[in-house]
Amino acid sequence: MVQEVNAAGGCLCGAVRFKVHGVPIRMAQCHCRDCQRASGTGHMSNAIFKTADVEVSGTTASYASTADSGNTLTRHFCPTCGGRLFLYSAARPGMIVMAAGAFDDMSWFEPQIVLYTKNKPAWDLVSEAVPHFEGMPPPPPPKA
Repeated sequence: MVQEVNAAGGCLCGAVRFKVHGVPIRMAQCHCRDCQRASGTGHMSNAIFKTADVEVSGTTASYASTADSGNTLTRHFCPTCGGRLFLYSAARPGMIVMAAGAFDDMSWFEPQIVLYTKNKPAWDLVSEAVPHFEGMPPPPPPKA
């Protein structure tokens, strides 16, 4: 079971800091081309939280793009050092997607799902024990 996270983090230069206190809704590795370009490597490691569970101090810059799904993703980063911090998805109001690598201590992070494996470079190794999807996973079945 996923445990509550009580952690802090920030950008490379320290101009933007954040605190998180809550249970991650999902932890994922994404290999989509946008995440590869944003991270400069083979994937992005993200943890999704309720926006109310995150406090950000400092000013961020942002960049909005359209995902494969057609949803707008707005990525936030430090305008001074360029450190990637978090993003908002128009498809998930009330949620914030935090970059796992921006936390001071990320030992709590454990991917639950791997997305867009069709774009995964052979050199970017991930656990085979975690569910993999070539794109986005199918939506959960409707609740009865």
